[in-house]
Amino acid sequence: MGQVELAPSGIQPEDLISWLPVDASIHNGKPAVEWMRLPGVEFTEPFFGQTIERVNAECGSQRLVSEFDLLLRAEKVFDSIDPSGFIFHSSRCGSTLLANACRAVQGSIVISEAPVLDKIISRFFTDAETETKLLLYKLVLRATVRALGQRRLGNERHLFIKFACTSTLHMRHIRSIWPNVPFVFLYRDPVEIIVSNLKTIPEWMCFESNPATAAAIAGVDEFQLKGMSAEEFCARSLGRYFVEAADNTDLSTLAINYSRLNFATVISALEFLGVVASAHELHAIPTISGLYSKDSTQRQAFKSDSESKKISASAYAREMAQKWAHQRFEALQRRSS
Repeated sequence: MGQVELAPSGIQPEDLISWLPVDASIHNGKPAVEWMRLPGVEFTEPFFGQTIERVNAECGSQRLVSEFDLLLRAEKVFDSIDPSGFIFHSSRCGSTLLANACRAVQGSIVISEAPVLDKIISRFFTDAETETKLLLYKLVLRATVRALGQRRLGNERHLFIKFACTSTLHMRHIRSIWPNVPFVFLYRDPVEIIVSNLKTIPEWMCFESNPATAAAIAGVDEFQLKGMSAEEFCARSLGRYFVEAADNTDLSTLAINYSRLNFATVISALEFLGVVASAHELHAIPTISGLYSKDSTQRQAFKSDSESKKISASAYAREMAQKWAHQRFEALQRRSS
């Protein structure tokens, strides 16, 4: 990993052209953005972090840290494209497959679960107790998306953002920033999601590392987190994701159940996002759909595991899903059908 340096005091917004925000942190007690110089780099991997790792391994990186003020000023000078669509999801439900299909569309920038976005949105949970702070973080989020959408290759026509699942809880805030951008929300039977997340625990479920944010995700206080099982935490969170998605279902939001995810629904989702795929792109998408979406080598075949997950689910996992998520899952299905 390259050396991270403090941005020089005389740096101007124009100096950050072709630099992208890659992370958010606290620097000298203040919220800060970490920048990385990425001229000509294409985001070809399934996840933003995988591309960053590739660049670091191939040639190292130039990095800078700045306060939010520089980001807000730089927004005005970037040559960027507006967002074409946002992908939300309830975790382990096919969102990466859809993002990969977006990546098959020529001239597309696909930003998939960039830590900088996840961390800024998490501040809606923990540091937006006043309208002033809420507005500040909305402005910072808008500027971050604009920075990520810079034209760096010259052929960019679309910008797609796939958020982390926890950002689903702030769909309404994100909608207020981009009222005309289409949203796609992917979701799945909560039992299947719980089983998948228990097999490979994602970072958002490691709630000991950030109990304040974790408590907000699950809709409990920090005291209630103590001793809470992974099954209950996941089920509570899923229930809240389903409610938020149902509450924000409108003509600009398309909800897709994982059980109905296939070539036809992927094409329908792309059309909903304003993409008319060419013959070449239509030929590429089935190939992508037949691969395991999280494999950056694009060699591992996709195999449906819905039935095996349901069979392997413990009685306790089923109980938690029934108690905290299942009714909300069914309500979302009725709302989106």
